Amino acid sequence: MINSIKNLCEFFLIFFFFLFSKFIGLKLSSLAGGIIFSILSIFSNRNKLAISNLNKVFPNKNIKEKKKIIRKMWFHFGRIIGEYPHLNSIKVFENPNIDIKNLHNLLNPLKKSQNCIFFSAHLGNWELTSHPLTQSGYKIHFIYRAPNNKYIEWLLRKIRLDYGVSLIKKGQEGAKDCIKALKKNESLGMLIDQKMNDGIQSKFFGTNVMTAPAIAKLALKFKCSIIPAVCTRVKGTKFKIEYLEEIQYRKLKKIKNENEILSYLNKYIEEWIKKNPEQWLWIHNRW
Repeated sequence: MINSIKNLCEFFLIFFFFLFSKFIGLKLSSLAGGIIFSILSIFSNRNKLAISNLNKVFPNKNIKEKKKIIRKMWFHFGRIIGEYPHLNSIKVFENPNIDIKNLHNLLNPLKKSQNCIFFSAHLGNWELTSHPLTQSGYKIHFIYRAPNNKYIEWLLRKIRLDYGVSLIKKGQEGAKDCIKALKKNESLGMLIDQKMNDGIQSKFFGTNVMTAPAIAKLALKFKCSIIPAVCTRVKGTKFKIEYLEEIQYRKLKKIKNENEILSYLNKYIEEWIKKNPEQWLWIHNRW
């Protein structure tokens, strides 16, 4: 009962913020989200976890530098929350605020009627990595982990469906839906930078971490190409979306096992994080 009331309160707070965000527009709602989360972050017990994670990745940075990264991360994360209500209205083509790099790396494999798997990380505004695909007329199924709050899950699902992606929830049923999609030569998108306790070991910044094996398993089973995609914030609500060269099946086959494939993919994420440490979510217990 208490949890239900708490979940409802969280939902209504976020829902009214989203309505307010719609009213004031993208730029102001992004800024407002950043300010709100900067204030809330002062009281968050996740700052200790963020410091611990930064110690693993940047052991040579001093505590002042690490705290600065955390402050910027919270502001950036708040901006993302403020941008969610506007995701369905952001047009990425011919948009002076969106710089798309190497779009051919995204579209060429699809033009060959291949089923591809796109991956990114919780960095920049990761939701925007799907926009060039959906706005080019292609279908993508986004694999997601459902929030514990079912009301917030409903809201997030609505936002994502509104901007054009199909959704597959992680789990056994979700795995079956992934297989159905790939059999129909449809594409999948997933974020692979979070811990999965019942996953398999891979290397991330030189340390063993537990990682969801789905991307490696599916790519090997269906002989899929894997396409790395990353969105970084340039300034304010200006973004760069970049698609790296596809990792073809024959390359994955040479790597051989799933653990090493995941470690290989993690290298991409490591580079993205090192370039923009304040845009990655250090508050997840990745290790």
